[in-house]
Amino acid sequence: MSSYGIIVNIDKCVGCHACAIACKEENQVAPGIFYEKIQRLEDAKANVINYFRASCQHCDNPACMKVCPAKAIHKGPHGEVLVDQQKCIGCKMCANACPYDVPVFNTEGRTSYFGDKQPLVVRPAKPHTERTPGKAEHCTLCVHRTERGLLPACGIHAMTLVDYDNPTPETAKLIEAARPMNEAAGTHPKIRYIARHMDAAKMAVKLG
Repeated sequence: MSSYGIIVNIDKCVGCHACAIACKEENQVAPGIFYEKIQRLEDAKANVINYFRASCQHCDNPACMKVCPAKAIHKGPHGEVLVDQQKCIGCKMCANACPYDVPVFNTEGRTSYFGDKQPLVVRPAKPHTERTPGKAEHCTLCVHRTERGLLPACGIHAMTLVDYDNPTPETAKLIEAARPMNEAAGTHPKIRYIARHMDAAKMAVKLG
C-alpha cells in the first residue's frame, strides 16, 4: 500500500504562487477559485516573512468524510481525500466541518475567463477537469497524474511528494522533520510543514 502526502518546506518557499497557478492550469479550476492559496505570516522578532501553501490536507481521519450525508467523500487509491460530484448534493456540510475550511463551491457556474467570447485555444475537457457548479471540490493531490507515475502539477522546489508507507531515505528525513498543521484538530493531515520560524502544529490557518 501507499499513502501519499506532501512535505512543504516553508523555509524554501518564496511566495511566487507558481504552484497555485500550475494547479489551476492543470485542473482547469474555475475563475475566482483556487485549490491552493499561498499564505503569508510574519515573524517580526526574527524579521522573517513565511510563505506557504494551504490546501486540502488529505487527512487520514478527515472530518469532512464523517459528516457528508450523501457519502460523496471517499479515499483515493493512495489515501487522497476525493469528492464524487455525482453524489455531492452541495449542502456544504463538509466545508463547515473541515478545520481548514478547504472545500470550495463554484456557485456562479463560471467555467471560462473569456465570458461569452471564444477563448484563444479550445481545450477539450478531461475527466479530472469536468466538474458541476455548486458541488464541492478541492485539491485531489493530482491523483490523475500520480496513478501514472507522475508528480502532482504543483510539485516544485519547496514541496516534495512523499509516500508515508514507503519512505525513501531522503523522504524519511523530511517526514521526521515535518509537522501537520493544526495538530489539535485530530484529523492527521498528510500535508505537513517544515519551518524554522513558525510552529505549524499550532497554526489554525484556513483556506477560505
